[in-house]
Amino acid sequence: MKTQIKHFMVFLLAVGLSSCEETDNFQKDLTYSEYLNDKSIHLIRIFNGDIWVSSTNVCDTCYVAPQNSRVPLTAQLTRINNSGFDYEEPTNVSAPVADNRGNLYVSGNLWQYPYESRNKLFRVKAIGKYELVLETGDFYFDDFAFDRNNNIWFHGHEGIAFYNGSDLKVYDTSNSMLPTNINHGLAIGKDGIVWVALDHEGGLLKITGDKWEFIPYANIPGNISYLSNPIVDNENNIWFRVSTLNRTDTKSDILRFDGRDWYYEYIGHGDYTRAMEIDSEGIIWVITFDMEYSHEGYPITKSSDITYYQDEAWTNFDIGDIRNTEIFTLNADSKRIYIGTGKGMKVIEK
Repeated sequence: MKTQIKHFMVFLLAVGLSSCEETDNFQKDLTYSEYLNDKSIHLIRIFNGDIWVSSTNVCDTCYVAPQNSRVPLTAQLTRINNSGFDYEEPTNVSAPVADNRGNLYVSGNLWQYPYESRNKLFRVKAIGKYELVLETGDFYFDDFAFDRNNNIWFHGHEGIAFYNGSDLKVYDTSNSMLPTNINHGLAIGKDGIVWVALDHEGGLLKITGDKWEFIPYANIPGNISYLSNPIVDNENNIWFRVSTLNRTDTKSDILRFDGRDWYYEYIGHGDYTRAMEIDSEGIIWVITFDMEYSHEGYPITKSSDITYYQDEAWTNFDIGDIRNTEIFTLNADSKRIYIGTGKGMKVIEK
């Protein structure tokens, strides 16, 4: 693999994707937990029994410019199955997203500080081997999702876009009703409705076919600054993380919308919500943490908690000896729970 490494102030190094070839990195004398042990796990996705892990670790050999105060990181994409695991290192592709036919797609080819933005979409043929599907040109996106008809919706900090398999339509403040190009996530309901969490002044955008409807944040309870990270559960409820102007108004930063009414979900653990995930079994998981500051004024995660929502009730999940570890993400299948931390992946049998 030929790589072209660029240096950035934060998070990762990008690698030229067009020259990537299929890798053959199955490990025979190393377990995946040992391989991931020194890495920060940022996203875990499960498809057809394969566990896909997006991670970063410190690059000890990278040049650091004198004005750069951050340690450069490299990113890895690892696939785990019953045969072992294989990986591509380093990489600049996202964690995979599945369409309605079970095909996997990744985005890649650009890192734009301070946001992870890309302008190419690839179909996954094997880890390290990708087929270019679409280039979005000057439109850089953070993530994407498939609707019921396998059309693709893109979102990021330059508006939103729609791809029907042949034509790409980009919507921004210059050519549409969007009040802001910045958004904080997109989700597609089981009824086909597209929900886009816009920035502070934008409110929540609801797209039903060709109809656009904006719900101002002033009309949503809780003195909201903005919503983010929308996900859809099996009952077609839309869940959001909430940034509020005054936390005491809600005592919660998880909001659920059933299509008619809004409900704040008080989970009762931690000062802040780091992540909200829905696993492959349809269970909602929330990662919260308590924070303190070092003598130098840097925020430090003091402890983490995990809570899950099932049968209309919240239950605290015992994470044992990793409670004092920084936890970033989580996923689960019918047998195991996979927890992504700043020091590798913890696997817990159900």
